[in-house]
Amino acid sequence: MLTGEAAAATCAPATPRARLAAADAAFVGRLERTTAIPGVRDRIAYVFVVDQVVKGKLGRRVTVRSGVGRAALGFSLARDVATGILLDREGSIWVGGLCGQVTPSELVEATRDEDVAIVNWGGIAVGLLVLGAGAYFLAREWRRKRYRPAP
Repeated sequence: MLTGEAAAATCAPATPRARLAAADAAFVGRLERTTAIPGVRDRIAYVFVVDQVVKGKLGRRVTVRSGVGRAALGFSLARDVATGILLDREGSIWVGGLCGQVTPSELVEATRDEDVAIVNWGGIAVGLLVLGAGAYFLAREWRRKRYRPAP
């Protein structure tokens, strides 16, 4: 039987872009308060003030259910500190947790278009040299065959 840290669940590794694509909604916001959920012992309701909606339709405030504490993959937050939050929808309830918690900059960066392709200037230069050499030798061969002196 595992105890303490060994029994704690872990988040699957994924880039913020992949996690955003898998989420039903996302926002940058600040924790306003937490409240107990009547009749539920292992979950807590986190109420956030939404600063910026990144994905989905969310109001100015959003209530998110999550586990209690890091070991249950609950949020690890301080009040009034901007945080990126990725959400999943279970019926009419938003759920989230530690695995859906990213920095605001990571979340905003995940919304940007894919990286611009980098031009391989070295490959282009080598390619042009090969094409130029081929054209030179082809032209030389044509001239040699074309201007043969008569016997």
